[in-house]
Amino acid sequence: MITTPSSPTPSKRWHPLRPQHAGHWLNLLAVAVAISWLLGALLGRFYFFELFTHFQLQYYVLSVLLVVAGLVSRLVWGKRGRAPLTIAPMLIIGLGTFSSDTNWLPHNDPSADSALVRDVRVVQANVLYSRSDYAPTLNLVRSQRPDLYVLQEMTPASIRLVTRQLGNEFPYWFACWSKGPCWVLVGSRTPISIDKPLAETKRIIALTTQVRGRAIGLVTVHPRTPVFPSWFRERNDQLAYAAQKTRTQPLPTVLLGDFNISIFSPVYKAIFRSVPAGAGTLSAARRSLLQPTWPRFIPPMMIPIDHIFTNQGFRPFHFQTLDHPGSDHRAIVADLSFSR
Repeated sequence: MITTPSSPTPSKRWHPLRPQHAGHWLNLLAVAVAISWLLGALLGRFYFFELFTHFQLQYYVLSVLLVVAGLVSRLVWGKRGRAPLTIAPMLIIGLGTFSSDTNWLPHNDPSADSALVRDVRVVQANVLYSRSDYAPTLNLVRSQRPDLYVLQEMTPASIRLVTRQLGNEFPYWFACWSKGPCWVLVGSRTPISIDKPLAETKRIIALTTQVRGRAIGLVTVHPRTPVFPSWFRERNDQLAYAAQKTRTQPLPTVLLGDFNISIFSPVYKAIFRSVPAGAGTLSAARRSLLQPTWPRFIPPMMIPIDHIFTNQGFRPFHFQTLDHPGSDHRAIVADLSFSR
């Protein structure tokens, strides 16, 4: 075909769905991931922005996938498919993730734990208050044979059911309202003494009991999900109080529960890893970044928000997450050894 000066010249229109434009979309995704990580890294101690801190592992996996996709795009479409920005988020997020002092894989140090024996076992589970079938929960508690159990998101009806079914093994129990329709239930094989004023004023259960002939303490709390500024402050206040009470207890004491905060949050680090003047340290039973608990129904998005800590009276040496059918959380179990 012969064109004349007056003939329109053919033009190639840019189409977003053409394969050779994959690099543009990969760059946009890379920028979005990097911005999300930076928002959490710089502003994560503040309400709303803390939400960006909880998904460090997801950011890292997305970054790796973006880099691989960028390389494939370059190999297939050459310069038209390149995505040079995909390397940036992996470098930034990789540095931030690997700076954590929690390990990637579950492990035990044989040299440190070979001489330890299980003195106390605790189990904690968020049961999901809307469920009707509690057989999996009952089976979970019975199969793990703990000395004490903590069940969260219970209701008055489910409390009556569970305490009746477990009454022979765990005749001693206490329940405390936590939020909305949800209660926290603690069951024990041995008699318990409860700080009832604390339960009534701060919705924190603190008890003492005897296991293996020794007095121990247990503290548990289930704060609100921090979707509003006031709930964010309330959660932080409850967790800070529970952590400080556990640190300063003269007895070997374990702190556990669904805290609605992940190990990646700056608020978590300030509450559980810092050591206030005159207080002892807390030891986390979790030893891995790869032991998430929620949401169980969406495995790629799971984050670790259920926790077990001890004061210096215990040495935690085993931590495991457990499947809990019917709940949106995985349950957790830990074995503890007396420090002395």
